[in-house]
Amino acid sequence: MRSWLLALPLFASSGLSTLIVRDGSSKVIRVPFSKERIPNNQFDKREPAGKTALQRLDNKDFLFYANVTVGTPPQPIRLHIDTGSSDIWVETANSEICKGAQGRGCEIGGTYDNETSSTAQFVEGEFSIMYVDGQYASGVYAKDTLGIGGVGVKDVQFGIGLKGTGEEGVLGIGFESRQSGVSRGLEPYPGLITQMVNQDLINSRAYSVWLNDLNAAAGEILFGGIDTGKFKGPLATIPLSRRTDIPSPIDFIITLRGLTIENGDGESRVLLNESRAVPALLDTGASFTYLPYDIADQLVQLVGAVTVPEYKGPAVNCTKRSLEGSVNFEFAGTTISVKLRDFIIDATDEPNEDNHILCYFGILGMSEGSVLTLGDTFLRSAYVVYDMDNEAISIGQTIFNSTSTNIMEIGSGPDAVPNATRSPNVDSIQITATDSAGATNTAKATTTGTSPGVSNSATTVLPNISTKFLASFLVSILSLTILL
Repeated sequence: MRSWLLALPLFASSGLSTLIVRDGSSKVIRVPFSKERIPNNQFDKREPAGKTALQRLDNKDFLFYANVTVGTPPQPIRLHIDTGSSDIWVETANSEICKGAQGRGCEIGGTYDNETSSTAQFVEGEFSIMYVDGQYASGVYAKDTLGIGGVGVKDVQFGIGLKGTGEEGVLGIGFESRQSGVSRGLEPYPGLITQMVNQDLINSRAYSVWLNDLNAAAGEILFGGIDTGKFKGPLATIPLSRRTDIPSPIDFIITLRGLTIENGDGESRVLLNESRAVPALLDTGASFTYLPYDIADQLVQLVGAVTVPEYKGPAVNCTKRSLEGSVNFEFAGTTISVKLRDFIIDATDEPNEDNHILCYFGILGMSEGSVLTLGDTFLRSAYVVYDMDNEAISIGQTIFNSTSTNIMEIGSGPDAVPNATRSPNVDSIQITATDSAGATNTAKATTTGTSPGVSNSATTVLPNISTKFLASFLVSILSLTILL
């Protein structure tokens, strides 16, 4: 084969690119997504205003996928969107896994062929990335035009996977200092969002994410913009946490300052308060939410979940979605409320031996001192702006299934995010831990007793939920009569 994937000579770019011409009234790239599990979805057919561009994403196995194109002419590829990593990589038909995928050749996600693209460029250096769940990809680097939201972004660098564990690539949109090559001594390269800014497609390195309800037919990412029709009230701007040995943030980590649980009657109980404030990563690449073991245990017991070996974590009868109550996550300037039922996720359509349909309970435990991860079971209830230029997160309560749209540009400078307020004199705690959950199932959730790795000290473990408070929930649980 003549491809530089094997021979590795320099492939000169023709400089051609397929760009969508937009008027100058707006700099927002709009990326709506749909859920693959719902057949025959109908998408918004309205023409976007100004520089807004449409793109769809799919959801499968709790992951969000962007349908993008790479190269000239465009080659369609589906990539998993991940705010917790910073490298884009794609599959090629000649990779080990695509050639060995039972003859399918990675047909679902699509593959990239540099030989058929007039804008392909070879980039020196080996590509290699490993994720916290043990998944990995390795190969070579390239540059090409990446089409997303109807806009062609030129000279986007990405990896081409020749070896690895997955048949579909990743669209990592985190900080460039988190690129896999940086840990191997390579200089960071301009990522997708930086290239959008460099090519005057958006104003600053910021984007907003509206995942919407798990069963909803629509959601969106706005590169360079927000949609005030998709959240309640002003957004709260929170500075990102810094690691003790690194001067600038490299992850979207903010301080979780409180956690309460509230039952259907409005009674509440504190599970975590300001004295135990902890860093938490906001990561679309993580399906579940990871909390300290003792807190996760209380919530697992509350819904009557049990650990099932063949499942990733606690499983619960799907009928428990009728439970009332919420878990309230408190940050500087705002509280995000997540209904208990929104942590109960479809796992299978097949009944178990007791003829019950089981669901995942989307909360897992992590050891004390780890960086917590607020994954999709949390993020669906939050509208989040990831602002790399200002090293901040702006966050507010989402509006599920909103049909209202009011798209506004994110500008530049310290007050770039519109409709957002910054609490005065609020700093995020420094990060000393190195562990975080990410998109992994390695964190262990227990269902009874003291969790491993958690101190029994009164200074680190809050009291269990009171009997009176727990009883209100148990009445609702027992009224279902059907247990796991």
